[in-house]
Amino acid sequence: MHKSNKRTIVALLCAAMALLVISPVAAQKYKGVTITAVMQDHNATKRLKEFLPEFEAATGMKVMFDVLPQAELFKKVETGFVAGSDDYDVTMTLIVNVSRYARAKWIEPLDKYIAANKDMNADDFMPGFINSQQYQGKTYGLPFYGESSILMYRKDLLDAAKVKVPQTMDELLAAAKVLTKDNVYGIVLKGNRDQASNGYLWPMFLHSWGGEYFDKNHKPIFNGPEGQKATAFFAELMKYAPPGSVNMGWNEVQVAVSQGQAAMTIDATNFATVFETGSTSKVTGKIGYAPVPKGLKGRYPAIAVASLNINATSKQKDASFAFINWATSAELQKKMASSGIRPDVTRDSVFEDPTYQKVYDWDNGNWYKSTQQMMKEMRGDYRPVYYPEWVQIGNAIAIKVQSVFTGEKTSAQAMDEAANDVSKIMKDAGYY
Repeated sequence: MHKSNKRTIVALLCAAMALLVISPVAAQKYKGVTITAVMQDHNATKRLKEFLPEFEAATGMKVMFDVLPQAELFKKVETGFVAGSDDYDVTMTLIVNVSRYARAKWIEPLDKYIAANKDMNADDFMPGFINSQQYQGKTYGLPFYGESSILMYRKDLLDAAKVKVPQTMDELLAAAKVLTKDNVYGIVLKGNRDQASNGYLWPMFLHSWGGEYFDKNHKPIFNGPEGQKATAFFAELMKYAPPGSVNMGWNEVQVAVSQGQAAMTIDATNFATVFETGSTSKVTGKIGYAPVPKGLKGRYPAIAVASLNINATSKQKDASFAFINWATSAELQKKMASSGIRPDVTRDSVFEDPTYQKVYDWDNGNWYKSTQQMMKEMRGDYRPVYYPEWVQIGNAIAIKVQSVFTGEKTSAQAMDEAANDVSKIMKDAGYY
């Protein structure tokens, strides 16, 4: 074959590969179309913007971004929803708000778009992530970034104390006791009274002891023996945490571990980025990663995910889905993850990618192995976010859980009071 022909074929193949990254979007299909996406100020968003010129060049679409801190983002989005505004075509939504937005018909069901784009391979999303986007049998978002939870521990401290990596909740408590010495605390956990703080961890204990939130009639049952024992166990663990842990959120937990104040934590899988690459971390290379310990009834890792959704009032729904499809595609997730600051991918195939595994080879691969395992095991209903009232419900419970940490209530008192508060929320919402 003539050299010039070979060069032409190579050029065509390269062009075809570039288009595959944004498949199934046809080249220049959306020329002249502009959409606006409101996104959280997050590493995932920053990486997405770096690749945006490729998408715009291939589709002809122009994507405008409004990037805001998390609290401001959701306040502004909801204000627009209530007003019926179409200022934003694509919105980023946390797992705790999907059902509420869907019930209010603020976001568009995506099922017809997913059905028309079978090559997007929706089954490649971690089941918990995609299942959490459903409300009354319809899917309202595609997972953009996500996390589960894992056990993170100081390898050097466990080795020095001759403590094995905890496999069960009882072993976790025993390890926390032994490791609390020499101005280091055995464990640090989020204790703040918020559904995203102690309310992120408490379901792990509730389910591990065999408890559930509600019965089939929407009546609270988490105050039964299982819930009381789970809460008491959580409070016992907190005795071996640093002072002030009852008011800690995710940032304070990260600081405690990265500054060497605590030997263990159970929290979001993406905390590893701070521990391993943070400029102020004192524990780089010292952290081990393992699955969440099992309780009496099994292991229940947490789940959190941010999805991309279409504003129901958008006049550019097809173009918006094309953007969402591209932004959550396996091909783009692999490219975004290559930087080393985007471990929070949402597709199984990305975890299986050799390049991803090489970049995130923390603790000799135990991080990505444990993270992938937990993401496969996590339940979309780990917290009952399918109730639009979840944030109210979760906060009501979290307030009472914290009262057990502080000694104001027994676990039985706290759970009964929380159940009464939640019953009122459910009654006011019309469930009974």
